[in-house]
Amino acid sequence: MNYAVQTAIQNELNERIPPGPKGDPQNHLRHIVNSQRLRGKSFDHSVEVGLDLVRKLYPEFTPKILPGRRA
Repeated sequence: MNYAVQTAIQNELNERIPPGPKGDPQNHLRHIVNSQRLRGKSFDHSVEVGLDLVRKLYPEFTPKILPGRRA
């Protein structure tokens, strides 16, 4: 995958899903979303997949997801 694409995906992730403290489910969500995005999935689809998986392990988890920038 192109370095510029990887960088853009990482920047979007950092802007939209802030990291949590070490061991926080938020970081697990970030990992899953990043993995899905690198496979070519949309951000919204990646978040849905990530939330489904993380909520199986942490049913009470409330994610911190920020709105995207408007063009």
